[in-house]
Amino acid sequence: MKKTIIAISALILCACNPDTWNLDVTGMFSGSSPGINQRVEDSFRYNDEHGYPVINATSENYKVYIATDTHVDFTRDNWERFINDYRADTNCPLAIHLGDLVNAQNHWDYMKRPLDSIPANPLKHDTLLVVVGNHDLYFNQWKEYLLRWKTATYYAIVKTPAGKQDLYIFIDTGEGILGERQTEWLKQTLTWADGQGFRHIAVSTHTNLFKRDSSQENSSNMPLEETYALIHLLKMHNVKMFWCGHDHSREITNLGTMMAITVDALKDPEAHPAYMIATMSDEDIHYRFVDLK
Repeated sequence: MKKTIIAISALILCACNPDTWNLDVTGMFSGSSPGINQRVEDSFRYNDEHGYPVINATSENYKVYIATDTHVDFTRDNWERFINDYRADTNCPLAIHLGDLVNAQNHWDYMKRPLDSIPANPLKHDTLLVVVGNHDLYFNQWKEYLLRWKTATYYAIVKTPAGKQDLYIFIDTGEGILGERQTEWLKQTLTWADGQGFRHIAVSTHTNLFKRDSSQENSSNMPLEETYALIHLLKMHNVKMFWCGHDHSREITNLGTMMAITVDALKDPEAHPAYMIATMSDEDIHYRFVDLK
């Protein structure tokens, strides 16, 4: 009954305000995508066939551009600014999107168009790696995500000219849970990583570990049991950074040897849109935010 009242209220609000006609509120109540276990199996089929990305950096101290929650709809100004800035930076071999790429159905091609229309910098290889967000699943959009991005549970390796390697792990928390199959894969991947001599390990996902507000209501973070188990697992395997989005506002949490960072939303319009740049060096992972307003 409560969900019905919320859904009706949301529809009334959208009807009264033309600027919110394409809000994906009702996606939370109908047309759901497959559950986490099915999505993970879909991702693994692609990984098994195509392997995991290996990216070559041109410097020992290279940069990673990180954006989230673009919610691309009828405008994409901030998203195009991010892509332009990333493409212009010759010391940045990859960019990461932390989910909620689109706001609703039928905007995937519109979201990807800047990747095709803006010329790539000939001095580097352009790579955008993404994870799936809750908005990317609404209205059974998982099949659309798979068509364009192929996998949501995977890892990538970046190699420096001196042969050092950094590991980037991407996990699917689009519906706020990890699931047994994905958790087991994460444990196996981190155990394997222990013996590979990686310089840094960073984990990227959509849903927050913690939250300070209730802007996303009950979808803001994972169950506490999973949160505690995940933090313990990541710290046990020396993960340096946990990057997420979803809550739309910047939050930095120190967890001993690991730092959890919620990146600001980049959607149009947003009161304080920003993206983050992480610099990977021998000493540490440094970061700064680029405010667009």
